[in-house]
Amino acid sequence: MSFHPLKSLRKRFFDLKKFWFGKILSENRPVSCGKIEQPALFLGEGRIEIDKTATLGYFPSPYFYSGYQHIEARSKDAAVFVGAGTFLNNNAVVIAERAKITIGKNCLIGTNFRCLSSDFHGVDPDAREVYKSADIQVGDNVFVGNDVVILKGVTIGAGTTIAAGAVVTRSFPPKSVIAGNPAKLIKTIGE
Repeated sequence: MSFHPLKSLRKRFFDLKKFWFGKILSENRPVSCGKIEQPALFLGEGRIEIDKTATLGYFPSPYFYSGYQHIEARSKDAAVFVGAGTFLNNNAVVIAERAKITIGKNCLIGTNFRCLSSDFHGVDPDAREVYKSADIQVGDNVFVGNDVVILKGVTIGAGTTIAAGAVVTRSFPPKSVIAGNPAKLIKTIGE
């Protein structure tokens, strides 16, 4: 194996970027944290707990160099939990506000994943500060395609598959295959 100066320089730059995001820009330190492959930003006043066997980011998937992981427990009563063996691909955004987001064990999550426990503002222009938040629960062994959005109050049953580009606005039972905007049940695994 030969030494390649550009590869070495790229690795040093990327290690610096991971340090910058994780140690300088982040204002929250996870209680525990798994393997961080892509730069990760941890924000908010709440609890963030990522199992030591979970992984954030993957090379050579898209957005590895250009993006980052955004994990935020915005308010003091908010929490984000990521289970053992779960894998969040590049550019994941998980924001809990006044609620809890739990992603189960052994989940495989594609690029540009969004999981948002709140509307963050009201629809009434005169009352933007009035908005709803609700817990999100993603069960164990869930497969999530690229560009999926999961919104407040949703529970995804264990063993479910969510197709790329789905916007999940309601809950689904275990072993569902769901797709669309808004997501709907396509079939149940095993039928």
